[in-house]
Amino acid sequence: MPDVEDLPQGDDVVVELRPAVAGDGAAGPEGEQSPAPAHIDALSVIGVPGAFAALEAHRALSAGSDVMLLTGDVALADEVALKRRAADSGRLVLGPGSDTAIIDGIGIGVSNVVAAGRIGVVATSGSGAQEASVLLDRFGLGVSRVLVTGPRDLTDEVGAASSIAAIGRMGDDPHTDALVLVAEGFSARGAEAALAALAASGKPASACLIGADGMSGPDGVDVHGVIDQAVVGAARRAGARPVIPAAESTGWVSAGHVRGIFSGSALCAEAAAVLAARLGRVVSNTPAGAAEYLDPRDVVRGHACLDLQAESVAHGTPHPLLDPSRRAELIVDTVSDQTVAVILLDVILGRGAHADPAGALAPAVAEALQARPSLQVVAHVCGTEADPQVLSRQEDHLTRAGARVAPTSAQAARLAAALVRPGR
Repeated sequence: MPDVEDLPQGDDVVVELRPAVAGDGAAGPEGEQSPAPAHIDALSVIGVPGAFAALEAHRALSAGSDVMLLTGDVALADEVALKRRAADSGRLVLGPGSDTAIIDGIGIGVSNVVAAGRIGVVATSGSGAQEASVLLDRFGLGVSRVLVTGPRDLTDEVGAASSIAAIGRMGDDPHTDALVLVAEGFSARGAEAALAALAASGKPASACLIGADGMSGPDGVDVHGVIDQAVVGAARRAGARPVIPAAESTGWVSAGHVRGIFSGSALCAEAAAVLAARLGRVVSNTPAGAAEYLDPRDVVRGHACLDLQAESVAHGTPHPLLDPSRRAELIVDTVSDQTVAVILLDVILGRGAHADPAGALAPAVAEALQARPSLQVVAHVCGTEADPQVLSRQEDHLTRAGARVAPTSAQAARLAAALVRPGR
């Protein structure tokens, strides 16, 4: 089986992975369908343009393979049809827009180098999955596998089909003792279906429904509104006692707005929800919680969180995880908006990501702070020491440039809010 470094990272790729695993769920004689395995014994990774991705996915399902759709621009009707077919045949469709996975110890797409463990992660987006897996690694627990089901999976139309299937796989996996679900852009019905699947798995579980503070889950499932609390909940259910370091204490710096400039949709949505709960009106192109939707045609004013991944899809520009230059330009441009008091950033590491993302952003951060000494920059680095970019090295780039670095994405948003909110 190829290592992750050998897998193509571009948009035009169809790769079939077949781990050499004997026994469980081996293919039966021709014309017979073996029971769905707890592990994944054949996976087709598809990254061709959207018009062809659904066809390739159907071909993979016909061949008895699970599917990972890197492609994001697959029509909703095609997604529904693929996932219904997969459910009928005991297969699994990850995506569309599934750009991260750790399966049988192998990272696919943009994946962090994390310790092997016994907690499984199911998420609707890559950045949410990465934040959860990185925190599990940091808490000394590690992950059994990471599966990304796609940003529309928990909508009414799709009905959490892939999340239910992925949770079922992990529930049957003897190497997984507890589960974490991270979801953004969910409907009430989709969330309910996913939570029910967690409860039915028979394993301790914790869910982050981003922005859904105060929501309760079925017996055996904790529900949280931010990722770090959900990971702590799963860790505690697994018998660990992790602690999230407190954010740096700070007084009121100045009245002004927070401007988030993100490369990960889940981290952007989480920040928007955290800020809206603390500061009032917040706009975002990936809103969650009380945050309001920002139309791409509108001028950005007030507190705002911008997901540049969505912008890259809309305009056909490079993904911000691969090319930080657009974010660096926005950091410098934001200085001219005198109402902005805090710039909030995420930096996502891992195989397949930019070789030195914080290093690419640091000159822009330093330039912004030199031009506006009263400005504050807050950042979170989602990564590990084992990642090719090295977590401590990336954090050092940012602190040397003058940014404040927080230990989790949610903590960064909390700190940003504290920097513009008068003490009480």
